Amino acid sequence: KEIKKKVKMSSSCLIFFVSNSIFLLSLFSLTIHAHRCTENFLSETVSRNLTLCKRYKHRNGVEFGWKVENTTTQTLQVMVGARLDGETGWLAWGLNLGPEPRMVGTQALIGIKQTNGSFLGNTYNVTQYIKIGCNLLPTPIDLNVSNLTFGFLGHIQYHIIEATIYLPQTVDISRINHVWQVGIVAIGMEPKFHEKTLKHYDSTEIIDLQTGTSLSIRSARRHQARVAHGILSIIGWGVILPIGVIIARYFKKGPIHWNEHDQWKHAHKACQACGYIFGATGWAIGLWLGNYSKYYSFPKHGAYGISIFTFATLQTLALRLKPHKNDELHTYWSIYHLSLGYALLIVICVNIFKGIKILQEEETWKPT
Repeated sequence: KEIKKKVKMSSSCLIFFVSNSIFLLSLFSLTIHAHRCTENFLSETVSRNLTLCKRYKHRNGVEFGWKVENTTTQTLQVMVGARLDGETGWLAWGLNLGPEPRMVGTQALIGIKQTNGSFLGNTYNVTQYIKIGCNLLPTPIDLNVSNLTFGFLGHIQYHIIEATIYLPQTVDISRINHVWQVGIVAIGMEPKFHEKTLKHYDSTEIIDLQTGTSLSIRSARRHQARVAHGILSIIGWGVILPIGVIIARYFKKGPIHWNEHDQWKHAHKACQACGYIFGATGWAIGLWLGNYSKYYSFPKHGAYGISIFTFATLQTLALRLKPHKNDELHTYWSIYHLSLGYALLIVICVNIFKGIKILQEEETWKPT
């Protein structure tokens, strides 16, 4: 009874600790997307009399400086910068005058770094045909653009797009969709697909051009959900569940004196139950994220997640159906339980690393 009480107390403490950690990290996640521009880029915007500047550190590292010169004529001066370290590469920025910030429908300014060292910029209309493999080539756009240039500032090692845009009077500059992107491959004037990671898919924002305030509440919620999904999955599937396996395999005869009445079993079951609850909650959040992300998906990560939940559920049900030691089916049950358990651990390890690779946020998630 005393051991059972200790197990219950430890489980309660664990739940309290994890819940508070998730809450604090979720609060922290609200602020990680907003960053001041770097000192060098900021000085360049000041020299051009641009009044506002934002750095998207966790979304490609692109920096964006701008100024709305006249609210009646709605003249927008922009300067967009990023590092393009490869032999080729491209930098894009644009406005989507549709109902939501997304790639399709964006009227873009794209600068391309050529293999011969030259820098070329042009306007591009990003249509739905791009998603099915059609070439993205220079085309006229509906926006009135002048003074479009693309070049390299050697003293800050940045590639820069600059332009003046005359926005239609019907455009609400206090709530406008803007999109930015970087890529490493380009052929001639055709930018090729960017990397398929979250920081590339998230390179959109609803912004108030007058104040620089981000109005993308959905994006903040989605990021919070990703943080919760990652923490719950890693702690539940990747920490507590393996601890339960370690207890069952190595603690039957010590070092803790709980083998007299097979009390290790209670600790094993408590760990597996807690791990299952945390992991299943993280899995449910993952399902929501998959349904919420209309324009991209990670099918392998999702398939592994469904397999983990299925295996873990079968393991939980197996404990309810465990035959007695004297039953002739006990041996077969043990083989099944062990085999499925080890297979589950392998799939968990693979999928956690897949999830970390998808996030690609070096300062937040460590493979360690």
